[in-house]
Amino acid sequence: MKKIRSSAGFTLIELLVVIGILGILASSLIATIDPFEQLKKGQDANVKNTAAEFVNANIRFYTTHNELPWVNNSTCSSEAGGTTPSAKNLAGMTTGCLGALVGDGELKPGFTTVTNTLKEILVSGNANDVIACFKPQSKAQQRDANTIYNSSGTATTGCASTSGSSGTYCYWCAK
Repeated sequence: MKKIRSSAGFTLIELLVVIGILGILASSLIATIDPFEQLKKGQDANVKNTAAEFVNANIRFYTTHNELPWVNNSTCSSEAGGTTPSAKNLAGMTTGCLGALVGDGELKPGFTTVTNTLKEILVSGNANDVIACFKPQSKAQQRDANTIYNSSGTATTGCASTSGSSGTYCYWCAK
Protein backbone atom coordinates (compact mmCIF):
# COMPACT_ATOMS: atom_id res chain seq x y z
CA MET A 1 0.00 0.00 0.00
CA LYS A 2 1.08 3.47 -0.83
CA LYS A 3 0.97 6.09 1.84
CA ILE A 4 -0.27 9.43 0.69
CA ARG A 5 1.65 12.21 2.34
CA SER A 6 -0.49 15.23 3.05
CA SER A 7 0.84 18.68 3.73
CA ALA A 8 -0.34 19.76 7.16
CA GLY A 9 1.34 23.19 7.32
CA PHE A 10 3.46 25.78 5.61
CA THR A 11 7.06 25.44 4.64
CA LEU A 12 9.70 27.66 6.16
CA ILE A 13 10.07 29.58 2.89
CA GLU A 14 6.33 30.30 2.72
CA LEU A 15 6.33 31.60 6.30
CA LEU A 16 9.35 33.85 5.64
CA VAL A 17 7.71 35.30 2.52
CA VAL A 18 4.49 36.08 4.42
CA ILE A 19 6.43 37.65 7.31
CA GLY A 20 8.43 39.74 4.82
CA ILE A 21 5.27 40.99 3.10
CA LEU A 22 3.67 41.88 6.47
CA GLY A 23 6.85 43.73 7.46
CA ILE A 24 6.78 45.79 4.28
CA LEU A 25 3.09 46.63 4.79
CA ALA A 26 3.67 47.60 8.43
CA SER A 27 6.63 49.86 7.62
CA SER A 28 4.70 51.61 4.84
CA LEU A 29 1.75 52.13 7.20
CA ILE A 30 3.99 53.67 9.87
CA ALA A 31 5.58 55.96 7.27
CA THR A 32 2.13 57.06 6.11
CA ILE A 33 0.74 57.76 9.58
CA ASP A 34 3.91 59.43 11.00
CA PRO A 35 3.36 58.93 14.73
CA PHE A 36 5.53 61.93 15.66
CA GLU A 37 3.34 64.24 13.58
CA GLN A 38 0.28 62.79 15.34
CA LEU A 39 1.86 63.55 18.74
CA LYS A 40 2.61 67.12 17.62
CA LYS A 41 -1.00 67.52 16.46
CA GLY A 42 -2.21 66.40 19.88
CA GLN A 43 0.13 68.80 21.67
CA ASP A 44 -0.95 71.67 19.41
CA ALA A 45 -4.61 70.90 20.08
CA ASN A 46 -3.95 70.99 23.83
CA VAL A 47 -2.12 74.34 23.66
CA LYS A 48 -4.76 75.76 21.31
CA ASN A 49 -7.57 74.82 23.72
CA THR A 50 -5.66 76.26 26.68
CA ALA A 51 -5.05 79.56 24.83
CA ALA A 52 -8.71 79.81 23.85
CA GLU A 53 -9.84 79.06 27.42
CA PHE A 54 -7.53 81.80 28.76
CA VAL A 55 -8.96 84.33 26.30
CA ASN A 56 -12.54 83.28 27.13
CA ALA A 57 -11.83 83.59 30.87
CA ASN A 58 -10.53 87.12 30.32
CA ILE A 59 -13.62 88.02 28.30
CA ARG A 60 -15.84 86.77 31.14
CA PHE A 61 -13.70 88.69 33.67
CA TYR A 62 -14.00 91.84 31.54
CA THR A 63 -17.77 91.41 31.37
CA THR A 64 -18.11 91.44 35.16
CA HIS A 65 -15.33 93.94 36.05
CA ASN A 66 -15.24 96.15 32.92
CA GLU A 67 -11.45 95.72 32.81
CA LEU A 68 -8.89 92.99 32.25
CA PRO A 69 -6.89 91.60 35.21
CA TRP A 70 -3.70 93.55 34.43
CA VAL A 71 -5.39 96.97 34.50
CA ASN A 72 -5.83 97.43 38.29
CA ASN A 73 -4.11 94.35 39.74
CA SER A 74 -0.53 95.41 40.55
CA THR A 75 0.76 91.80 40.80
CA CYS A 76 -0.77 90.90 37.44
CA SER A 77 0.41 94.16 35.90
CA SER A 78 4.01 93.51 36.97
CA GLU A 79 3.83 89.92 35.66
CA ALA A 80 2.35 91.13 32.37
CA GLY A 81 4.89 93.91 31.94
CA GLY A 82 2.40 96.73 32.48
CA THR A 83 -1.15 97.40 31.42
CA THR A 84 -0.37 96.49 27.79
CA PRO A 85 1.34 93.08 27.81
CA SER A 86 3.26 92.26 24.65
CA ALA A 87 4.19 88.63 24.00
CA LYS A 88 4.53 87.74 27.68
CA ASN A 89 4.83 84.08 28.57
CA LEU A 90 1.65 82.86 30.28
CA ALA A 91 3.65 80.59 32.60
CA GLY A 92 5.11 83.74 34.20
CA MET A 93 1.66 85.16 34.93
CA THR A 94 0.38 82.50 37.32
CA THR A 95 0.34 84.42 40.60
CA GLY A 96 -1.40 87.67 39.68
CA CYS A 97 -3.17 87.27 36.34
CA LEU A 98 -4.19 83.63 36.50
CA GLY A 99 -4.74 84.00 40.24
CA ALA A 100 -7.26 86.79 39.59
CA LEU A 101 -9.09 84.64 37.04
CA VAL A 102 -9.09 81.60 39.36
CA GLY A 103 -10.18 83.74 42.34
CA ASP A 104 -13.05 85.15 40.30
CA GLY A 105 -14.15 81.65 39.27
CA GLU A 106 -13.36 82.13 35.57
CA LEU A 107 -10.70 79.39 35.57
CA LYS A 108 -10.32 76.22 37.59
CA PRO A 109 -7.35 76.11 40.01
CA GLY A 110 -5.81 73.24 38.02
CA PHE A 111 -5.33 75.57 35.06
CA THR A 112 -2.21 77.04 36.68
CA THR A 113 -0.54 73.65 37.11
CA VAL A 114 -0.10 72.82 33.42
CA THR A 115 3.13 74.80 33.23
CA ASN A 116 4.51 72.99 30.16
CA THR A 117 1.45 74.07 28.20
CA LEU A 118 1.43 77.58 29.68
CA LYS A 119 5.08 78.04 28.60
CA GLU A 120 3.98 77.70 24.98
CA ILE A 121 1.46 80.58 25.15
CA LEU A 122 2.39 84.23 24.67
CA VAL A 123 -0.07 86.87 25.89
CA SER A 124 -0.55 90.35 24.44
CA GLY A 125 -3.25 92.94 24.93
CA ASN A 126 -4.29 96.29 26.31
CA ALA A 127 -6.93 97.62 28.68
CA ASN A 128 -9.78 96.22 26.54
CA ASP A 129 -8.26 93.37 24.54
CA VAL A 130 -6.44 90.10 25.09
CA ILE A 131 -4.61 87.89 22.60
CA ALA A 132 -3.05 84.48 23.34
CA CYS A 133 -0.68 83.05 20.71
CA PHE A 134 1.40 79.91 20.33
CA LYS A 135 3.89 78.59 17.80
CA PRO A 136 2.46 75.41 16.21
CA GLN A 137 4.68 72.32 16.13
CA SER A 138 2.66 70.15 13.72
CA LYS A 139 2.78 70.68 9.98
CA ALA A 140 -1.02 70.65 9.80
CA GLN A 141 -1.38 73.49 12.33
CA GLN A 142 1.45 75.44 10.67
CA ARG A 143 -0.57 75.36 7.43
CA ASP A 144 -3.83 76.35 9.16
CA ALA A 145 -5.45 79.47 7.68
CA ASN A 146 -5.37 81.19 11.11
CA THR A 147 -1.64 80.69 11.61
CA ILE A 148 -0.79 84.13 10.21
CA TYR A 149 0.23 86.19 13.25
CA ASN A 150 3.47 87.31 14.84
CA SER A 151 4.14 86.59 18.53
CA SER A 152 2.22 89.74 19.57
CA GLY A 153 -0.92 88.74 17.67
CA THR A 154 -0.56 91.10 14.71
CA ALA A 155 -1.44 89.60 11.33
CA THR A 156 1.65 89.46 9.16
CA THR A 157 2.61 88.38 5.66
CA GLY A 158 5.60 86.46 4.46
CA CYS A 159 6.03 84.44 7.59
CA ALA A 160 7.61 81.01 7.47
CA SER A 161 5.37 77.97 7.56
CA THR A 162 8.03 75.75 9.11
CA SER A 163 10.85 76.43 11.53
CA GLY A 164 13.50 75.62 8.91
CA SER A 165 12.23 78.29 6.50
CA SER A 166 13.57 81.78 6.31
CA GLY A 167 11.41 84.67 7.47
CA THR A 168 9.38 85.42 10.57
CA TYR A 169 7.75 82.42 12.18
CA CYS A 170 3.92 82.34 12.17
CA TYR A 171 1.83 81.93 15.32
CA TRP A 172 -1.77 80.83 15.84
CA CYS A 173 -3.67 83.29 18.02
CA ALA A 174 -6.91 83.29 19.98
CA LYS A 175 -8.52 86.71 20.23
